[in-house]
Amino acid sequence: MNHFTHPYLITARAARMLLLFALLFIGRMTFAQVTTSTISGIVTDKAGEGLAGATVIAVHVPSGTRYGTSTSASGRYNLPAVRVGGPYTLSVNYTG
Repeated sequence: MNHFTHPYLITARAARMLLLFALLFIGRMTFAQVTTSTISGIVTDKAGEGLAGATVIAVHVPSGTRYGTSTSASGRYNLPAVRVGGPYTLSVNYTG
C-alpha cells in the first residue's frame, strides 16, 4: 500500500514546537518596546557633599509634564518612567 504524505503536513509535535517558538518570539518583541526613560543624578553642595532631602523637579518642556522626587541620604535622585526625549528643565530646591 502506498502512503502519500503532503509536503506541508506537519506532525503534532512539530506544531507544538512551532507554537512554542512563536510564543517565545512574541514575548521577546513585547519587551523591546520602550516608551519611557529615566533621569538620575546626584545633588551636591559646593564642597562636593551629597545633599539629603533636596527636592528635584523635572519638566518636559514640549508637554509641560512635571516629575518630582527627593534626594537620598547620599544626594542621589532617580526619576523613573519619564517621557522619552526632551528637552527637560531640572530645578532643585533645598532648605538649609
